Amino acid sequence: MTDSQKRRRQSTEAPGKRALMDAAIRLAASSRCISSLGLRELAREAALNPNTFYRHFRNMDDLGLQLLREGNDRLRGPLRALRRQAAQQSIADNTTDSTQEAALRGRRVAQQTVKLYFDYVLEHRDSVVIAGRELHGPSELLRAELREQMNGFAEDMAADIQELGLAPSSISAARINQIAALLSRNLFHLSLDFIAEPERRDNILELAHEQIIMLFAGASVLQDKAG
Repeated sequence: MTDSQKRRRQSTEAPGKRALMDAAIRLAASSRCISSLGLRELAREAALNPNTFYRHFRNMDDLGLQLLREGNDRLRGPLRALRRQAAQQSIADNTTDSTQEAALRGRRVAQQTVKLYFDYVLEHRDSVVIAGRELHGPSELLRAELREQMNGFAEDMAADIQELGLAPSSISAARINQIAALLSRNLFHLSLDFIAEPERRDNILELAHEQIIMLFAGASVLQDKAG
């Protein structure tokens, strides 16, 4: 979703709908799943008549689905744009195209995109915590949506890694897809630790970066052995 599309959506979004979504985040962020919220409780938190809910949502799962998709829209495009920007800058700074340079370029891009991801996590911590809870919550619809979102992030990552030359050419496309899927899930789970343990945030950032490096280093070794 482009910035102009986001602005148009925000400008046309009904105030009541926004109030209900924000109220759901406040109520669910502490220790609850969205599907456990009561209609009257939610309306009271949003300072609205309960009947307003059904003007915008079919049920609580529908509200949760829209919240999760909003968070996905907010992060997916910018994360991919930064990955491409970082890669292009790295390419411009170096004239060689060796396997070693590809690895170094991948590391620089990983550092920048991981930082953006965790910056987003802190800015939208309540939404991230809710997503973490819904991943193992009672709603199959919301669990499936989160799995699909993680798959989407992994697909973006794998496509960019290959297109932008962020991994040694010896690593196959199939292996890159496997690594991207692992990273998508690992980063999401690390984000919950990042929120809950502020004293460890620097260490968690470094751990996330190291995981990326180790996965690609291991893949390179496995590919060499297979060859």
